[in-house]
Amino acid sequence: MSKLTVYVSDYTTAEKMDLEQQILDEIDARLDRHQCVTEQEVADSIGDPDAIISQWAPLTRTILERLTKCKCICRNGVGVDNIDLEACKEFGIAVLNVPAYCVQEVADHAVTLALAVCRHLQPTIDAVRGGVWGATPILQARRLDELAFGVVGLGRIGRASAARAKPFFNKVIGYDPYMVGQTVQNVDEVKPNLAEMLAQADVVTLHVPGTDETHKLINAERLGIMKPGACLVNTCRGSVVDTDALVQALESGHLSGAGLDVHDPEPLPQDHPLRSMPNVIITPHVAYYSIEAVIQSRRETAENITLFFQGKEPISRLV
Repeated sequence: MSKLTVYVSDYTTAEKMDLEQQILDEIDARLDRHQCVTEQEVADSIGDPDAIISQWAPLTRTILERLTKCKCICRNGVGVDNIDLEACKEFGIAVLNVPAYCVQEVADHAVTLALAVCRHLQPTIDAVRGGVWGATPILQARRLDELAFGVVGLGRIGRASAARAKPFFNKVIGYDPYMVGQTVQNVDEVKPNLAEMLAQADVVTLHVPGTDETHKLINAERLGIMKPGACLVNTCRGSVVDTDALVQALESGHLSGAGLDVHDPEPLPQDHPLRSMPNVIITPHVAYYSIEAVIQSRRETAENITLFFQGKEPISRLV
């Protein structure tokens, strides 16, 4: 009988998690797999594991305080906003993640959305499919090499987005409260505050974690600071943007468009106004995805837990 139990709250792979099990065999651990969505579903199935692999299901204080053996949680992904970090600190549960697995994919997706919005691809494609042939949908498009590309959050993905945007745009500007005054590769200028960056960028792409500090970071006031005709791209967390304020900025024409892979709420209701706006491109929280990225995430999640129980330094530890 295995010495350790690793509870899996939920997972998106169609595989049987053989890859993870093979790695966890090194510490004689077995996977206890579930597909939970709600807190109650987690509570009903979790038992008392030694470790947890988490995808999206909530791991709340109410759940965590019941556990007597759990030593670590590894998020099969980057963000940990579904995990009560304060409770983990209090109960001595380490929190691990895999921060580098989808850097290329999210950066590619962010710049793809930016280019598509700037080139008015959605209304142009819709027009052609509707039987219209002509340049009308794209008449407001600007020349990219006269525009400023703004990056909010200059971590791994923000910097990778800057590198991809640099050949297309006139300049790349950025803001990160932890990097003010620093030189960042592929960023022409790191602005001293968010307002200045928003006021100067024609395209703003968001690359910050979903935390209390960043909740509705882009609100009505900050959307109002943005240049008339600017566009917004969000591939980080839906909670970073005030959705109602974004709708108003788009409906008023203050913003020319948006490219959104993440949403608040998520998924967007079928009748949500963002779904029908011709100047908005929506993808269903898939920026992270590639075949290679998913395999890397699965492997590093299992490796993180294995390293932790071997007394070695995990790939990434947050708590």
